Amino acid sequence: MAQSPEEWYKSLPPFTKVYGTAVFATTAAISFGLIDPRYLILDTDAVFRHFEIWRLVTCFFVFGKFSMSFLFQMFILVRYCSLLEKHNSFENRTADFAYFVFFEVVCLLVLGMLVGGVPILGPSFVFAFLYVWSKRDPMVPMSMFGFLFQSFHWPWVLLAFSVLIGGSIVLDLFGIAVGHFFYFLKDILPVQYGYNLLKTPSFLFSYFPSRATVGNNFTAGTTAAAPPRFTAFQGRGMQLGAR
Repeated sequence: MAQSPEEWYKSLPPFTKVYGTAVFATTAAISFGLIDPRYLILDTDAVFRHFEIWRLVTCFFVFGKFSMSFLFQMFILVRYCSLLEKHNSFENRTADFAYFVFFEVVCLLVLGMLVGGVPILGPSFVFAFLYVWSKRDPMVPMSMFGFLFQSFHWPWVLLAFSVLIGGSIVLDLFGIAVGHFFYFLKDILPVQYGYNLLKTPSFLFSYFPSRATVGNNFTAGTTAAAPPRFTAFQGRGMQLGAR
């Protein structure tokens, strides 16, 4: 039986729910002229000369106005942030997930400032989630317009589709780069070279205690089930253009 919108919303994991709601509210405020996005975007001069430090956070909530590109980015946010947040590598590991989010934010801010001319980082942030999920669940079957892919190809497929509907290839590539940097440091380096440079700081476990998971018993090597979603998101993978 299909879920109601309220049930679907309540079923989202905490970070995805809060971040998705903040992004939607910010986009609505910008679209209806309630907020001037120029006061929210990343502006290095404003941050360091005028101490407008809120921009270091608000630039992750700006996705422009309501558009097809925004709807596509929201789909990625809700779908793949949920999948990664509920993946067995982060499920019931709130401190590890918080450290991952912090790492992605810091890396994107540094990258955005070094490159310059990158006023918003929300789409990059979302694409980083997608990329890390695709690496940790690489063999999930996906489809688009009747073409079949494995999930480790999926970020590149969605990158191409994003460009076709007017998205920024630069922002998406930023997300892929930072997502791969995390994946290399966290999943490859410790296994192949014996160095764990991204060990979660112990003090985070005091602020972010592990959550007990009701009805889900994950073991190493298993994959978390996909989060409940609207019927428009159902099916095997993401079937855009399917009849």
